[in-house]
Amino acid sequence: MDNLIRGITENKQIRFIAVESTGVVESALKIHHLDPTASVIMGRVLSGTLMMAVDLKSRDNLLTVKIESDGIINQVLATADKSGNVKGFLHGEKNDSEFNNDTKLSLKATLGKGQLVVIKDLGLKMPHIGRIELKYGTIARDLTYYYALSEQINSSVGLGVLLNENNTVRQAGGFIIQLMPQASELTISQLENNLHKFPNFTDVLDMGYSVEDIIREYLLKGLGPVILKEIAVQYKCDCSKAKFKAGLALLSKEDLQNIFEEGHNITVNCHFCNSDYRFSVDEIMEILKSKK
Repeated sequence: MDNLIRGITENKQIRFIAVESTGVVESALKIHHLDPTASVIMGRVLSGTLMMAVDLKSRDNLLTVKIESDGIINQVLATADKSGNVKGFLHGEKNDSEFNNDTKLSLKATLGKGQLVVIKDLGLKMPHIGRIELKYGTIARDLTYYYALSEQINSSVGLGVLLNENNTVRQAGGFIIQLMPQASELTISQLENNLHKFPNFTDVLDMGYSVEDIIREYLLKGLGPVILKEIAVQYKCDCSKAKFKAGLALLSKEDLQNIFEEGHNITVNCHFCNSDYRFSVDEIMEILKSKK
C-alpha cells in the first residue's frame, strides 16, 4: 500500500516528508488514459501535493497545486487533504512527441512557460494563494523554488515516476527535506553531502528500499531521523451527483430555463475521476423551481 512518512531529526534541525505513491499514480494513469510524458508530469504533481498537504492544520483543509502554461500540456491540477487523499487532472494534447530519454528537457518542453500556483483552502473566507514562475519545468525544482520564494523555507524536493515499457507505473514517489531556522553548519554540510551522493529516488525504490529506508540510509544518514507520522495515501475523488446538482443550481435561471426548454437529458463529467452524472429534464426542472 502507498504510504507517506513525516518526521524530524533528533537534533530538531531538519524536518522531512517522503511518499511512495506508485498506486496513486497508476490510478491516475488509468483514469485519465495518460501517455508517458503526461504520466510523469501528473505523477510528480500528485506526489508533491500529497506531501505538501500533510502540513495542513485541519482534515477539512485542502491544498491544491496548479500549473498553468502555454505548452502541449497547458494545465495540471492536483488537490489533497492531510489524510492522504489526492485527486488530479491535466489538460492538453497529451501526445508523446516530446518524450525522450532526457526527462528534464522533455517535461520542460511539454509544459512550456507559465506559472505554478499553490492554493491553501483553510476554511477562511479567502484561500491563501502563492504564485511563482514555472522556472524549471521539472516540478521538483519548481516546488523547491516555491518554498524558497513564497514561504522562505530552505528545502530540497525530489520527485520521480518510473514507467515500465508498457506504460504502467513501476515506481513513484518523492521527498521534501527542509532546514529548520536553527540548523547548524555541520548539519547543513552533512545534508548537502547526503543529497549530493543520493541517486534517483525511484531507482532506489526499485531496488527494494522503502521510503523509510531511503530517509534513514540515504537522505538523512548520520542525522538521526525520527518518524513522527505515517499515513496511507490513495487516489480518491469525492464527487457525487448531489455535488453536481448543487453546482447546476449555481447557474442562472435563464441558463437553466434554456437547458430545460431544449428538452434533452444532460450529462456532466467529473474531471478528476471521469465519472458521468446524468440529469433528466425533470431533474433540471426541479433545480429550476428551487431557485424561484
